Amino acid sequence: MASIGTAHAFYAPKPHAGTRSVTVYLLQSGLAVPVAVLARAELVATKIFASVGVPVEWHTRRAGGNSMDAAEAIEMQFDSGLPAPFHEGAFAYAMPYGTGGTRIHVFSDRVLRVSPDELSGSFLGHVMAHEITHVLEGISRHSAEGVMKEHWSIHDFYEMGFRPLPFAIEDIGLIHAGLLRRKPEH
Repeated sequence: MASIGTAHAFYAPKPHAGTRSVTVYLLQSGLAVPVAVLARAELVATKIFASVGVPVEWHTRRAGGNSMDAAEAIEMQFDSGLPAPFHEGAFAYAMPYGTGGTRIHVFSDRVLRVSPDELSGSFLGHVMAHEITHVLEGISRHSAEGVMKEHWSIHDFYEMGFRPLPFAIEDIGLIHAGLLRRKPEH
């Protein structure tokens, strides 16, 4: 049972003046993520970033399409059927420095196997937010608590079912600094 008065209060501050949004293009290949699960995942990831004043814009993109601004947008591809040793134990990985832009690979079959149907959207949303944060921070690091933990505990999974995990304080500064690096003022 969740304790009352935990530090997980969730509010959505308005973006600061000059705060840039994160644009994510979704691309499915292999096992498709059910529409309801993906919609819930987008909502959860959006709430996670809204808690630190960062808006997220979601778009879909067809394979081979040319609808993204490679310098600023993040492409998220949902893959399935990869051999177990490929990024063993991982639910996703990010390629933040590709020549064609930034791409995150989410192993949809692994994510969907982990949690029951009613919680899979929330879990997927946390995986998506975690990988987007890696891209925004631009460094390979994890936090001791929250969304950016390297390995979520059973308690973390339980909490995800009720409310999004928060960002650690150090992640908030790194996210905003990363947004400034990604989208220079014109």
